[in-house]
Amino acid sequence: MDTSKLSRYDWVVVGGMILMFIALFLTWYRVEILDQLLRELSRSLDEAGVDTARFTMNGWQFFAAVLAWLLTLLATVVVALKAFPDIPLRSPLPEGLTVLALGAIAFVLVLYRLIAVPAPAEAFGRGAGVYVALIATLLVAAGGFLKNAEPR
Repeated sequence: MDTSKLSRYDWVVVGGMILMFIALFLTWYRVEILDQLLRELSRSLDEAGVDTARFTMNGWQFFAAVLAWLLTLLATVVVALKAFPDIPLRSPLPEGLTVLALGAIAFVLVLYRLIAVPAPAEAFGRGAGVYVALIATLLVAAGGFLKNAEPR
């Protein structure tokens, strides 16, 4: 593996994929309507053994989020293949355009999860994970865009 063949834009794509993976573990949604109730009843709930940590949801609980991560992973594989000179990659599309398309689709999937709050919408609030994922997919798409703009 020869990492010297990877450009700085390839590393942007790899960084976006890693950031997306981390975002899947962060809180995407939390039940806000229960905050007041939990504050009032926290002692009683703890004594009763109720797990109050389950009132949040992370990215792994949503198909669109996992699919977005798989697309960023595929984009990373596309750019990382040139570090392995023994594996030929023949594609009708330029590498940068392929990465841009994968990143853009992942961005739209995460944007959907940002807009489509689980029902009832009044009860749920967005966590940091969905915003981190949006930035991560934007990084992957930007890496593909900048890679496509590189002189060949």
